[in-house]
Amino acid sequence: MQKTEIVDKIKRVIIDIKDFMYGFFIESAVDLLEKEAYEQEDLYMLLLFSDLLGIPNPVSYYTMELLPYIAEDMENWETRMLRKREVLSERFGKHDFSP
Repeated sequence: MQKTEIVDKIKRVIIDIKDFMYGFFIESAVDLLEKEAYEQEDLYMLLLFSDLLGIPNPVSYYTMELLPYIAEDMENWETRMLRKREVLSERFGKHDFSP
């Protein structure tokens, strides 16, 4: 074996160890944070534009003023919301509101 082959193998081993450590420790935390960010964004959009899903919103006239700022996110949000069966029950299902 030449010296360059040994160095390349050591580099590959270090990269593999680094990828393993990232997947083992960080990947689940990143997934959790991404899921929480999507849930927060969905809740925000639901509060602003719930009338698009058939939920009455008495201040929809004022929330339409925000539409130009978040228009690019609307299509993705509508797709995610229409895929879900029960929007509100999924969001608040983890809380027990029964007497």
